[in-house]
Amino acid sequence: MATGLIIPGVQVTVVKEVLPQQLAPSGVLGITGFTEQNAGKVVRAESWSRFVEVMGRASAYSLPEARQALDNGVSELVISPLPVGAGAAASIAIAGDASRFPAGATGDKAGITLTAKAPGPWANGLTVKVEYREYIDKSVSFDLEITHPASGASEVFRRVGSASLVSSLEGSSFVKVDASKPVGWPTAGTYTLAGGKDATADEYATALGRLSNEPDVDLVIAAVQDFSDRAKVTRIYGDVISHCNSLSGDSKGRLGLGQVPPSGAASAHTQLASNLVSDRFVLVAPNGVVGAVAGLVGSLASHQSPTFKRVSGVGEPTLTVADQKELLRGNVVPVVVERGRGTIVVRGLTTDGDQINVRRVADRAVRTLKMVGDLFIGLLNNADGRSALKQKLVEALVQMQKDGAIVPSTDGKDPAFKVEVYSSQQDFALGIVRVNMAVRPVRAIDYIYATITVQV
Repeated sequence: MATGLIIPGVQVTVVKEVLPQQLAPSGVLGITGFTEQNAGKVVRAESWSRFVEVMGRASAYSLPEARQALDNGVSELVISPLPVGAGAAASIAIAGDASRFPAGATGDKAGITLTAKAPGPWANGLTVKVEYREYIDKSVSFDLEITHPASGASEVFRRVGSASLVSSLEGSSFVKVDASKPVGWPTAGTYTLAGGKDATADEYATALGRLSNEPDVDLVIAAVQDFSDRAKVTRIYGDVISHCNSLSGDSKGRLGLGQVPPSGAASAHTQLASNLVSDRFVLVAPNGVVGAVAGLVGSLASHQSPTFKRVSGVGEPTLTVADQKELLRGNVVPVVVERGRGTIVVRGLTTDGDQINVRRVADRAVRTLKMVGDLFIGLLNNADGRSALKQKLVEALVQMQKDGAIVPSTDGKDPAFKVEVYSSQQDFALGIVRVNMAVRPVRAIDYIYATITVQV
């Protein structure tokens, strides 16, 4: 504390104004799934090159939602890999060709065993073609062609031998050699990998739990691969909803996204949505587009609606008009190709039927209140302190109104927000200040009803 003046003069005390920090950018996507590299902890990536660097090339196929999300504008990925040992990797054991071994070779004429670089059913159906070459010097080598039918991607490794196979496949995005098995000369032919299995619901829940410590995440995807067990899928998505609800109680509101199974009628998809009713969950159709929708939502300001907005990197989703209507009635978000518009989200809504942007604006208001309130913890609970708290909240909400995130009632009689800050005598004794706040999130235009009068 400065001492009092003795000689007449001026003493100036500088008081620093309480300034709230900037909120973390919206559109931070937390995602759980199988990855090639698994450190057992959360990893962040802001670009595709960084994702491949930290997660491995095979993760592009085991976790395709990541590429879709980044391509469509999500600001950052927060990857929580499934636990080590979850699921099973697809593999194929190719028998040895005794005629390819050097003359006089003894012992077991082994072939090779190839294993997918990342666990999960994504690699089931990978084809491996072994084709030998004939050389004048009688040397032995073969070409290895690996094809991923789902994406059409393929890799070719030429003039491979049993001694160089392991090092050659280090550059593969799909498979590796099982080093625990003997490596020899495989029999020529085309083979298919099988045996890949998805993780259990409990293992997905474990990976989701790691995202609880990432406060800036506001979108969540559990990248389920096997949809054959509908009860298991419902449980996993139910855990996503529980995760989002739990974090919202800690002022870390987030929105979960999932997708319908690759097969089944629209009625089955709406039945799935009816078991997942929540204002914090979005179910997307058809299968294979959820990453793109998450990226689109993340790229938009919290008050902007994804309705009729374009997405990329999802091919040409085909849904009939009848299916679109049934899905919308069941609060499932359809993604379709529309002439003149491209691939669009037909309507952005949660499984309880409300608009996605309404939930996101409410979460933004909660995070704002939490951020401002934290600045006043430890300050004095007096009239000046409470007034300052209210002023800072009003300042933040006025900015939200200027941004168009919150609006007055359509008749103009009710304001866009209301704030009340008070402390009763009992609250005062306990160090409590209470805030009552109301906001009216803006809503998007989903329907226009017009009447045209034809005059004579």
